[in-house]
Amino acid sequence: MQGGWERAESELTRATSELAAFGAIPPMADGLYAIGEIRRLRGDLQGAEETLRQAHALGRSPQPALALIRLASGNARSAAASIESALAEPTTGHWSRIRLLAAQVDIALATSNVGLARTAADELARVGEGYRSPALEAGRQQALGRVLLAEGDARGAVRELRGAVRSWHEVGARYDVAKARYHLAEALRASGDDDDAELELRAAREAFDQLGAAPDLEAADAEIQAVAARATRPDHVRMTFMFTDIEGSTTLAEALGDDAWERILAWHDAALRGLIARHGGQVVNSTGDGFFVAFVRAPSGMACAVGIQRALDEHRRSSGFAPAVRIGLHTAEATQRGSDYSGVGVHVAARVAALASGGEIVASAATLAEAAMLESAGPLREVAVKGVSAPIQVASVPWST
Repeated sequence: MQGGWERAESELTRATSELAAFGAIPPMADGLYAIGEIRRLRGDLQGAEETLRQAHALGRSPQPALALIRLASGNARSAAASIESALAEPTTGHWSRIRLLAAQVDIALATSNVGLARTAADELARVGEGYRSPALEAGRQQALGRVLLAEGDARGAVRELRGAVRSWHEVGARYDVAKARYHLAEALRASGDDDDAELELRAAREAFDQLGAAPDLEAADAEIQAVAARATRPDHVRMTFMFTDIEGSTTLAEALGDDAWERILAWHDAALRGLIARHGGQVVNSTGDGFFVAFVRAPSGMACAVGIQRALDEHRRSSGFAPAVRIGLHTAEATQRGSDYSGVGVHVAARVAALASGGEIVASAATLAEAAMLESAGPLREVAVKGVSAPIQVASVPWST
């Protein structure tokens, strides 16, 4: 657990040799299985399989390690069949089943079988109920976090995987901490937090290197290279873009004075950034009195816009004042370079925002359709957008409670 794998293998080899002289078959088989696990983690798949077969000959099931070797070798179908067969065995003990379920989550996600991964993660949580164990809790959090990420809930995944990192730290399991950090980096990147994602990924990479976890080190290096390539190579993506702007900000600043205006602006920025983060948005740029934000999903962008207007309205009623903010949303293809976006779609989104009045949300028909709000929004109207030949359809979005 502490990462002394070379020493552990040496001690296990010595112990299994001594046990053989006494004919102590069950502990000898367990020792051979443990050697197989160490070799698998270090990337010696052939050596791992050899000792697992020896353990199997002595009556010890080679699962889930053998299934994970099949997965690492590129034979996902065989891995899935092996785990399913092992879980179907009626003699599977409580703790053995927990290990098998954790492996089934890994294998199911590798084969894009998210439904099976969810089923396995849910059973893993049920089986572990009633046991006050940091390791069980860490395993539950890690499995659930990975499933949530595959289901598209990046924020939920970040929450669970951060918990897994903390729990594995409590256990003192260096490899598992690094593995949880690696998956946390995936979730952070999916939620738009590229800076924290890089920190977690590089921390995981350093731990894999120190441990001698060759396959994981290779995967971390590949991901670091892919991130660097994405940062320099433009990608074509479809996003929902949101622009916000305080109506009459120059007039307000003059009327209130610099000190009062700075306090209001600081509150405005903190409130909006909090809501944007809560809805999975990525702040692309701040314009001083507004934000340019990108969302992967239109419903998230729409929910964020509504949340902003409601928060401003509530502050207005409780504190007497909040600036009037106009918001525009448009869903379109765009070019992404690193954390920046450009293209006609971004230009249209900014123009849509300019159509709104203070306290109003205006959205394009494309965003309304993807957010399933065409019927609940106001009537569509055609507007001409500078720089775009064809008119676009927009509508006001009701937001009051």
